[in-house]
Amino acid sequence: LTNPGANGECKGIANTNFGRPVSAAFAEDDLIRGWGKRHFNWEFSAGVQHEIVPRVSVDLGYFRRWFGNFQVVDNLAVGPEDFTPYSITAPVDPRLPDGGGYTISGLYDINPAAFGRPGNYRIQLSDDFGKRIEHWNGVDAGVNLRLPNGAVLQGGLSTGRTSTDDCEVVSQIGSTGFGSALSGFNASPSDGPSTLYCHVDAAFQTQVKFIGSYTIPRIDVQVAGTFQSRPGPQLSANYTATFADYGPALGRVLAGGNLNSTVGVNLIEPGSIYGERLNVLDLRINKIVRVGRMRTSLGIDVYNAMNVSTVLSQNNSFSAWQVPTAIVTPRFAKFNLTLDF
Repeated sequence: LTNPGANGECKGIANTNFGRPVSAAFAEDDLIRGWGKRHFNWEFSAGVQHEIVPRVSVDLGYFRRWFGNFQVVDNLAVGPEDFTPYSITAPVDPRLPDGGGYTISGLYDINPAAFGRPGNYRIQLSDDFGKRIEHWNGVDAGVNLRLPNGAVLQGGLSTGRTSTDDCEVVSQIGSTGFGSALSGFNASPSDGPSTLYCHVDAAFQTQVKFIGSYTIPRIDVQVAGTFQSRPGPQLSANYTATFADYGPALGRVLAGGNLNSTVGVNLIEPGSIYGERLNVLDLRINKIVRVGRMRTSLGIDVYNAMNVSTVLSQNNSFSAWQVPTAIVTPRFAKFNLTLDF
C-alpha cells in the first residue's frame, strides 16, 4: 500500500503526491493583483406599473443578471493530448428522450502513460482561455385588486432561465478546472477536455402565485386563500457505465482500473427535464365575534386543500431513477382562536 505505482497487490493511484507535504498549486499574478479581479455579478432591472381602473393595477418587470471573473484551475501536468475520447450508448428506457438508445459522445479518459502524474495546478481567470458566460433572464407580471368589503386579490407569475457556456475553456484545460483550488485537487483526472453539456440553456421556470381574501358582510365571516404553482425539481439521470458500456469505444479499461472499474455519466442534458409541477391551494375561514370592546376570531386553516401528492424530490441515480424521496405534506387542518382587546 505504500507503493503509489501499480504493483502486484494494488493498482496505481491517480496522484502520486497524495499524503505528501507538497504544494501543488500557485496563482497567477494577474489574478491576485490589480483591480477588477474578484468574481462579480451585475443585475439590470426595469419595470412599469399602471392603474387600469380605480383600485386595479398591473405591473411588469424584466430582470437580467450576469456573472464574470470566473476562476479556473489548470493542471499543467497534463493537456488535451493526454486523454482518449470515447462514447457510450444510453440504455433503452421510455423515460429517456426518444426512448433512449442514443450515443453519448465527448467522454474522455486519461491515458495510462499520464495516469498518476503529479499535479501542477495553476489558478487563473477563465478569460485567459476563452469566453465563459453565466446569465439569468427573467420576467415578472402581477395584478393587484382592492375592492369594496375588504376584498383583495394579488398575484401573478414569475418566469426565467439560466444560460451557461464554458465550451471554449473546457476544450483547453478540461472540465476539472472550474471552481477553487480545492475543487481542482479533488476532481477526477478522467474528466478531460470534454465539451459534453458545456452549453446549457435551461428551460424557463415559471411560478404562479395568488392570494385573495373577502369578508362576507353582516355575518362577519372572512374567507381567504392562497394558490401557488411551482415547477418540479430539475432531473438528472446519473448512469454507472461499466466496461461493457465504454470498453468497445475506449478499447481498454479505465486508466488505473480494471474490468470492474466504472464511470458516472449523466444521460440527459442538464436543465432539460423537470419533475411534476406543484399546485397547492390553502384556505382559511374565520368567524369574527364582537363583544363590547373585545373582538374574537375563531377559524380553521386548511393546508393542501386539494390533497395533492406531488413529488418534491426524486432519486437521480439511474438504478433507481425517479423513485420519489419526498412528497408534499398531505391535507391537514389547524384550528385557531384569536382574542383582541
